[in-house]
Amino acid sequence: MINLNKIIVLSFFCFLVTSCGNNKAKDKIESIYDYNNDEILGDPIRITISEAEKVIYKIESDTLIDSLGNILLFGGVGIEVYSDGEKTNDIFSNKAIVYSKSDSMSADGDVKIVSSLSGYELFTDKIMLFNKTKLVRSREEVLFINDSDSLRGIGFWSDFDMINWKIEKPIGSISKGK
Repeated sequence: MINLNKIIVLSFFCFLVTSCGNNKAKDKIESIYDYNNDEILGDPIRITISEAEKVIYKIESDTLIDSLGNILLFGGVGIEVYSDGEKTNDIFSNKAIVYSKSDSMSADGDVKIVSSLSGYELFTDKIMLFNKTKLVRSREEVLFINDSDSLRGIGFWSDFDMINWKIEKPIGSISKGK
């Protein structure tokens, strides 16, 4: 009888230890690196990219692919960009790449950027954001709308707030009153 009681107690103890271990795994926060596949599909996928406890990007997309450490996003991409804890702008595009080994990201295809601070809008086909220097760059044709003015050109530089900006090769003409 004593051996049977010892077996029951040991079995119960082993069950308790293994069941507690499983609860810890369930409490773990999910990361992109927890997935075995290189592709994650969602409706939409929502991720946050942070550096040293500061949010850099909040992203929504239909498809996420991990490619050599870079994050490729496809379909309905929406990105909120943050600088020093403040949201600076929203970016919408068909696809985007977040480069993990540098300070940059790019957005491609029907790109629209809206400044959260000024309300200015930029439309183009491709844009690069350099997070550490807080600069936005496009070599493509752009349409920039501020207040009630719209300007077209090729090539664009700006800070994240889109307050200090430059169109490298303006296109079109400006007419003054008669």
